[in-house]
Amino acid sequence: MVYGNLKYPLDKICVKSGVFCQSCQRKIESEAMTEEDIEVMRALINLEEKLKFLKKGEYMRSMNLGDELVVLIRNGFEVAELTTLERELSNIVGKKVKVVEYTNDLKRLIEQIIAPASLLGVNKIWLPTGEEVISVRISRRDRRYLAKVKEQYEALIEKISGTKAKIVFE
Repeated sequence: MVYGNLKYPLDKICVKSGVFCQSCQRKIESEAMTEEDIEVMRALINLEEKLKFLKKGEYMRSMNLGDELVVLIRNGFEVAELTTLERELSNIVGKKVKVVEYTNDLKRLIEQIIAPASLLGVNKIWLPTGEEVISVRISRRDRRYLAKVKEQYEALIEKISGTKAKIVFE
C-alpha cells in the first residue's frame, strides 16, 4: 500500500524553516497551533524517512501535561507503531511522550489519554446553571497515575471535547 505523507496543519516548508507564510502565521497567532505543536511537527518531519508508517497519518495537536507531552494523531496506526513513535519522540523532545490516536469516540479517546489508569465510565452531567460537564470516572486504585496532573488531564479532555471535564476517583 502506498501512502502520501503525514499531513500537518501547517506547511512542511514553514515548519522546517521556521519562517511562516501568512496562513501558518494566522494559525499560530490564533493559538490553533503552539510552539509545542511546531516542535513536534519538526520532529515528525525528521522521523518520516526512518518511520515509514508515519506517511499514512495526520498530526492533530500536542498538549503539555507537566513532565509529559500528549500527541494526538489519526488514521489507523498499529499499537507497535504508536509505541515506536512514543519512544522516538521522547528521545527528540527530551520528555515522556504519549501518542494518542484521535477518534470521535470520546470514551475511547479518554481511555487512551488516561492509560495506564482504568476508566470506569464517562458520564455527562447537566448542572442547574445549564452547563454541561463530562465526569470521567477512574478507579481509586489508579489515583497514583493522575493525582499530580489531574487538572492538566481535565484541561486536555476539555480542550478535545469542548466540554468542561471533571475527573472523579471512585
